[in-house]
Amino acid sequence: MTTAYATASGMDVLVFRTNIRFKKDLRQVAPVLDEAPGLVKWTVDREDTDKVLRIETRNPDPSPIISLVESAGYFCEELPG
Repeated sequence: MTTAYATASGMDVLVFRTNIRFKKDLRQVAPVLDEAPGLVKWTVDREDTDKVLRIETRNPDPSPIISLVESAGYFCEELPG
């Protein structure tokens, strides 16, 4: 089951559970996400228990995002819808 939904602008939104907790973690994952093709915007809620990564993208497939975050050394799992 996916958590993807579309925004009014037509972008798909994907939501993930991560272990991105600190600013240094953001600095490590940011270059990977900033260069991801089709990814328009991303945020991490470090105050949330699940350290939620929210992605706005043109690609509704969560697999590339999970691979990118894991390649940066972090846990990433799509949240169930």
